[in-house]
Amino acid sequence: MLKIKRPITTLALSALCSFSVSQFSFAHEHKVHKLAKPSPVIEGKTIISGGYEYQAELLQLPKEVDIKHAHGLTRDNEDNIYLAYESNDITDKTHAIIKFDKNGKFVRYIGDSKFAWGAPHGLDLVYENGKKYLYLSNNWLTVRKIDMQGNLVWQSEEAPDTAPYQVEKPKYRPTDTATNPNSKQVYIADGYGSSTITERDKITGEYAKKLWDGTQSGKHFKTPHGVTYDARNNQVLVADRENSRIVAFDTQGNFIKVIEGEGISRVCNTDTWQDQLLVPNLNGSVAYLDKHNKLIDVIEINQVLGEKGHKHPHDAIFMSNGDIVIGTWNPGKLSYWKKL
Repeated sequence: MLKIKRPITTLALSALCSFSVSQFSFAHEHKVHKLAKPSPVIEGKTIISGGYEYQAELLQLPKEVDIKHAHGLTRDNEDNIYLAYESNDITDKTHAIIKFDKNGKFVRYIGDSKFAWGAPHGLDLVYENGKKYLYLSNNWLTVRKIDMQGNLVWQSEEAPDTAPYQVEKPKYRPTDTATNPNSKQVYIADGYGSSTITERDKITGEYAKKLWDGTQSGKHFKTPHGVTYDARNNQVLVADRENSRIVAFDTQGNFIKVIEGEGISRVCNTDTWQDQLLVPNLNGSVAYLDKHNKLIDVIEINQVLGEKGHKHPHDAIFMSNGDIVIGTWNPGKLSYWKKL
């Protein structure tokens, strides 16, 4: 087991803050990419886009939540929804993970304020030997495995001991995780640091001496912001955001193909449902593709809800019935979209 370290000190937070602000500004710089023709409809209180209807009454955050960014989304087999978020201010009463039920009602927080420090980011729920766990990535060096009672199973606060991290001040800013249900592998996306995917042991958290940098695909990753285990074909999908593409690998890190084209721009993450692939793009849209990775339709969330602050999709998930939940960055917003 890894040694659990004390929370980051105030001095360390201050030192990282100057880097973090400028780095995030670059990471989230707004760009415009042309997608398919939008089909938004706004009539009274009804908002429809891309074959989905917005459900304004669902996923209301508790009043005490001072959200800055809605960063990571995941769900369990009962359609309970989990959000990892970053707060504007952090006290000993601040949380980082919220659970909603399948009807979009707040249930409870998971964990305490130690998970809120830094920049809570990607969130992944997995079943291991019939028990649920959460993997939480934090842009300030940390990856944590948490049980559903909020207890810390393990955490890693150090960069992998391999190139390109063998320098005096390695850039390691984890943004997301995914696990292989058929092995001990957990894949770590270093989206805001050195742009790699590394592997750790999901039982102990130890670095597994493997690193992917995207070069097999013809170019290095450039902000591999999200990583997803794709159960449709036993592959691992990397959301290579600033290269405007998705890169597919087998579970051992061998390159398979590049997925790009209509519906894929500044892709932050991916999710799957039946044969479909969900693609949230930071520039303002959430697309979904068919089994051949061809565009089906687009929820133009920035167009229809931008005035309410839903501008930059940062993560999105399918529900078991095909509904979609979207979390946005700057400002942090949640929205539930019912499939029509």
